[in-house]
Formats: sequence, C-alpha cells, structure tokens
Amino acid sequence: MESSGSRRTLVEVALVVSSKALASLFALELGFRAVSDDDFARVVLAQQFARTPALDPTGTSWLPLPFWLTGGVMRACGDTSLAVARGTAFALGLGAALIVYAAARLLIADRRAAVAGAVVAAIFPWSARLGIATVPELPAAALSLFGIATLASNSAKHRIFGAISLLCACLCRYEPWPLAAAFAAVTLLERGPQRLSAATRRVAVSLALAGPLGWLAHNALAHGDALHFLARVSAYRRAVVGEGHVAELFAYPLALLREEPELWLMAIGGALLAARVGMSPLLMPRANRPALALAAMVALLSVAALRGGAPTHHAGRAMLAVWLAVALYGGGAIYRAVAHAGRARVAVAIIVAVSVALGACVLRPWYARLDSMADRKREIAIGQAAEALGPTARILLETRDFGYFAIQAGSGEPARFVLDRDVDPRAPAVSSSFADRGALLARVRATGATHVIGEVSTSTSQFGAPLAMHGQLGLWHVAHPTSTSAPSTSR
Repeated sequence: MESSGSRRTLVEVALVVSSKALASLFALELGFRAVSDDDFARVVLAQQFARTPALDPTGTSWLPLPFWLTGGVMRACGDTSLAVARGTAFALGLGAALIVYAAARLLIADRRAAVAGAVVAAIFPWSARLGIATVPELPAAALSLFGIATLASNSAKHRIFGAISLLCACLCRYEPWPLAAAFAAVTLLERGPQRLSAATRRVAVSLALAGPLGWLAHNALAHGDALHFLARVSAYRRAVVGEGHVAELFAYPLALLREEPELWLMAIGGALLAARVGMSPLLMPRANRPALALAAMVALLSVAALRGGAPTHHAGRAMLAVWLAVALYGGGAIYRAVAHAGRARVAVAIIVAVSVALGACVLRPWYARLDSMADRKREIAIGQAAEALGPTARILLETRDFGYFAIQAGSGEPARFVLDRDVDPRAPAVSSSFADRGALLARVRATGATHVIGEVSTSTSQFGAPLAMHGQLGLWHVAHPTSTSAPSTSR
C-alpha cells in the first residue's frame, strides 16, 4: 500500500511539474522574457553578489534571499551570465509548482481535485510568466500559500514547515509579511483539544516572524531607521506617479479581478455547477483560516498603498498568492464536477471553454489589459557583444532609462560599466554627456573608458565604425591619443 501511494504521488508530481514546464516553454515561445526592467536589475545585483557576497546584496529596499539564491548559483557555477539567471528562475518556477501542489494536498480533501487545482495554478498566464521571469514573486507566493495552508492542519511537522516557508517568503517579498503575522496570531491563539503543543507554537511563531523582524532590525542598524525600506519605496513611487490618493485603496482588489478574469470565471462556474448537481461548493472545508489570512493581506496592502506602498507597475503581481488559491479552488471544483456528475460533463466542458474564451477574447482586450512587458532584446544583444571584450574593458554606458540594466545583465559583468549619469527619478536631473561631442569625449577621458555603448548619434559617430550594432545601439572602441585630435578607430 505504501509503495502504491508513493507511486501515485510521483505520478501526480510529474503531472504538475510537466504542466508547469510546458506553460513556461509556451510563454517563452510567445516571446515573453521579462516583466519590467526590475528583472534585469535583479540579475545585475545577483551578478554583483556572485563576485562579492554580502549579507544585504543591494543596500536598498529589496529583500536579500533572491540574490543569495541566484548569486549563489552563479558563484557555484562560475558563470554570471544572464542564461544562468534565467535557468535558475525556470528551476525555481518548477519548485514553486511543487510547493503549490503540497498546499493543495493540505487544503483539498479530494486528492485528484487537488492535482487538478495545482495544474491550473501552474499554467494560468501570470503564473506562466512569473515561472520564467528573474523576479521572486512566484516562489514567494507559493511559499506563502503553503505557509498559511498549514494552518488547516494540526500536524506539528506541517506547522513548522509552514513557518519556515513564510520565513523564506518574507525574505523575498513584502506582501507575505501580513500572512506571517496572521500565521503567528492563529498559531498562538488557536484553541481546542487538538491544538499544537506550547513548544511547537513558540518555534513556529518565532520562525514565521524572523524574516520581518530581522529585516526591521537590519534597517535600524544599517540605516538608522527600521522603516528605511518603506521610505525608499514610497519616495520612488511618488517620484514616478505622484502622491497617493484614495483610489489607491482599490488598486489591489481591482488588479485581482482585472488581471486574471478566467480564474474567477472558473471558480464561480465550478461553485454554481456544484450547487446545480447537489454538491457542496465548499471544496476546501479546511480553508477558512488561510482564506481569512489572504483577505487580511489584501486589506492591509490596500491601506499601505495609500502611503505609496503599491507597485509602480503590474500591481497584480503582489496578489499572486490569492490567484494561486483561486486557481486551486477553480481547477479542483471543475474536476470534482466532472468526476462526480457524469451527466453534467458536457456542461462542465462548456463552462471551462466559455470561461477561457470570454476571459481571453473579451475581458482581456477590454477590461484586463496589462501594462506592457519589458522588451530589451537589443540591449541584451549589445551587452552580450560587450561580454567578448575581456576583463580589462571599461565601458562608458549611455543611460536614457533603466534599460541599461539589460545591457549590464547581458554582459554578465556589470562591474565593467561606468554609467554616464543617474536616471533614478528620485535623484536630481543631470544632462547626458552623449548629447554633445565635446562633453562625451571629455567624459570618456575622465573615466578612462576603453569602449562606449550608446545610441547612434553625431556624438558617437566621432569614434568611427562600431564594433557591434543592434538596432540603434552601438558599441565603439575608443583610443586615447596623446594629442587633442579626434580618437582613432583602430584598436
């Protein structure tokens, strides 16, 4: 029996992982590579960590665990290329699918329905994208969901593993912090004959809160303010989109509904169909505590958005744990209806088809439009051209926007670059030396640059024919003559 159960679990795991892998490959085939320039900024920071490890790899508001992981893989491989970062992201996406499957097994009594829900959670659009993007949203959301799913279990082992999951999630993203607080509150206050021992509860609470408390302590020691990270996030959002207003209070709930309409249609359809055939729509009878924790997260983040705490773009990413939970319910409910109501199978198929068609063809073009994704193909290509220059190259890089991170990430060696100026919206505006031939030449000499990367212009044309061109981006070699004449183009 035990051997049969193990084989069954392996089959289920293979189904979930293969579904995730196919969804990720399909997203790649459609051309998706990055959500925003943050993806490349994170790769650059991981590359820097691989060269010079540090407890806080960024020194900013970004939490450290993703850089420890990706930078650690780069360091172990001896390869800091963008390909390694993307391979790591792909592997973490597969791991996240497994963690969601484990959460489904805790929340859904029907084992096959749990697998169906995990498959849906692995393939819906945002899950597919974030399974290959070099940002930590999907692993953090999967860990968060598993963490709060253990509240449905009275097993000490489950609760400790749930606390460890939340510890890791809280060192990746900020939205799991309210979930860790809810987990701690439930664990401390739960009553009943089957409650956990006092020792188990103390350990679980300590682990769950260690991430937020540790980061607050670090900010207090390193920056003199425990909430330094919050001030940075708020300042950036104000610089980009202005002061927060009452409408921000609804940003997260609207993003939940707007960015993944098919999930909600499937969940509603599954619940209605269950009621129609005489089944209880409560697929997850043990999910009341996790559901309340997720609701509290949405509420607290909505309030925080009034202070500028909402993401500057793609706000729905912060709600990924909720979407994963809805996917588990929707996929499980549809499967259960198919399995237990033979005469309704055609109706189930129609509901699924209509939900996907309505969401994809009607709601997405009209109501569910997303911000554009980052397309930095030419920046990556010119960065890869710079990779071949060797370790002695010193490259002056034109910075028009945050696309310069893609150039640095593509090269695998961000330390080779000297930025022409700071384009952070929080910093005072500075003119680009690339706007003037003389200013550019003076900047080259001042920095000791051996090469220049920038847009084709009258300023860059003084360096002769480029070594590489991608679109309007060029890479030039710069000689440093002893005279004041224009630089030679010879190497």
